[in-house]
Amino acid sequence: MAVVVAALVVTFRRAADRGVVFRSSAGTTGEGTTHSPAGPRKPQPESPGFEGCPANGDGGDRELNVLKNRVDSAVWVATPFASIVDLTWPPNVTRRFRAEWTRREASTIAATEDVPIAVEGYFAGAKVEGPEATNCHGAESKFRDWHLWLSATPGKDRRRSIVVETTPAVRAMHPEWSITEIHKLVRDSAYVRVSGWLMFDQEHPDQLNKTRGTLWEIHPVMKIEVLRNGRWSVLR
Repeated sequence: MAVVVAALVVTFRRAADRGVVFRSSAGTTGEGTTHSPAGPRKPQPESPGFEGCPANGDGGDRELNVLKNRVDSAVWVATPFASIVDLTWPPNVTRRFRAEWTRREASTIAATEDVPIAVEGYFAGAKVEGPEATNCHGAESKFRDWHLWLSATPGKDRRRSIVVETTPAVRAMHPEWSITEIHKLVRDSAYVRVSGWLMFDQEHPDQLNKTRGTLWEIHPVMKIEVLRNGRWSVLR
């Protein structure tokens, strides 16, 4: 993990040297700010909740829910696909609430989490999730996450994919996003760029090497672009 983290650190520090500005409810950071050892200073997640559901949901891992429900934006840093898939994590953090992690386990994850990244690849599948604690078990489709799989190569093999998820609060800012459009991108093997927040989801180790290649996710997805005729087109 040390080599991969080091590569990410260099990437994010270069972004900071260019004056990348991170926007959050706490204000902005940019040139002249103090940076943590893991790169640019990370903003506190802006998680206002969504239509009566608080940011920490109605159960499950409340700390994780807050990260999933953030809506703040940033300047997304181009990051190689393999740099995310090859990230590791402490062996005993899976299937445990974050409040139960040791200080060392928490700091190890925190050193890499909460960074704004942009990763290129192909959608290998898309699914509308069922009701979840993160979204207060809302039954309507607008309260469901979209579970998308990003792969380095075209096709439907998800064993080495990165899970990237759109969330209700973010989709409310992108009214033209539709699961139908995502399914079309899957069918067309369209080359895409997904931007959002790097987040560790400890809840799904049973899926590793089956329907995901890592427990690191882009969650929430904040921006989707499609390469068309040699130019990036933003899905609004």
